Amino acid sequence: MPDRALTYTAALLVDWFAERSGRAYALDAVIDGDVPVFVANSDASKLAVAMATLWEPENDPAAEDARLAMEERLDAGNVRGPYLIWVPPRAAVPGEEPNASDFVMRAQMACAPMQPGGHAEIDLPVKIQLAKARAEGGYASVVGGLSRFWTAITERVNGTFHVNSLQLRRAPQAESVRTALLDQIGELSRGLNVGDAVEFDCAEAWTVQRLRTEPLGQRGFAIAQAPPKIDPSDGTLMRRIVRKRLKAANEALAAVEADVKGVGLLAIYEYADHENVSSFVKSLDPGLYAGLQIVAAIVDGEVRPVFQPR
Repeated sequence: MPDRALTYTAALLVDWFAERSGRAYALDAVIDGDVPVFVANSDASKLAVAMATLWEPENDPAAEDARLAMEERLDAGNVRGPYLIWVPPRAAVPGEEPNASDFVMRAQMACAPMQPGGHAEIDLPVKIQLAKARAEGGYASVVGGLSRFWTAITERVNGTFHVNSLQLRRAPQAESVRTALLDQIGELSRGLNVGDAVEFDCAEAWTVQRLRTEPLGQRGFAIAQAPPKIDPSDGTLMRRIVRKRLKAANEALAAVEADVKGVGLLAIYEYADHENVSSFVKSLDPGLYAGLQIVAAIVDGEVRPVFQPR
């Protein structure tokens, strides 16, 4: 069988197309290869989707070994799947103790109450540092996972501050939880004098979802994780990988008879709304996707179509 993360994301893509087409598709088979092709059938048509990751796992063998080992540990627990964990950019599952055991406990606690088709977040403890540089101004320089929220932090401080959130690769998805975190930074800032610094606890949130069914009879945990050094905003790198994947997917699909053919690109971003895979696809030679009815990115538990049938 192909990597379990590809099997699970193929099931997500098939479910998305079934809902869009109004037909019940069942994932029946997989044709293994460099780019595996998953075949699903309805009462009226056959769907074939080639699945590929937008990274090269061999770029970080240690992180890849830790990912596979963590899947085995999670599978051995009391919580059964199928579950898919999304690791944010620049992060990796822990491979050393005691962090590995702590991650297993937190993942299983987050997954235990989930219903089929549900989503949740695994909260991992991290620390954030806040320092006051000047009394003048109203500005916060932010590094790390909160950097995209620097304007909201700036609105909450008086003076010039530095926020170090490098340990936080992904803030919680819920706006109310993020707002509470930003309000906490504002509250802490009012108690600091120039030259003071404070460190406080926070939670990094990794998305986890429970699939509706067991794809091709598989159950257990899958972990979608890119090498931590991969930057999904690196346009040159991403275009090169997308081009390579589409070319290989077309070759794999050429040998398959199906009414609808597509490609699913498994990508890692902080949030699905922030992916820009479509811009990379559309910047390439149209011949790479002209014969495909579906091109979609699967990001953080969501299917994000680039092209779809009318």
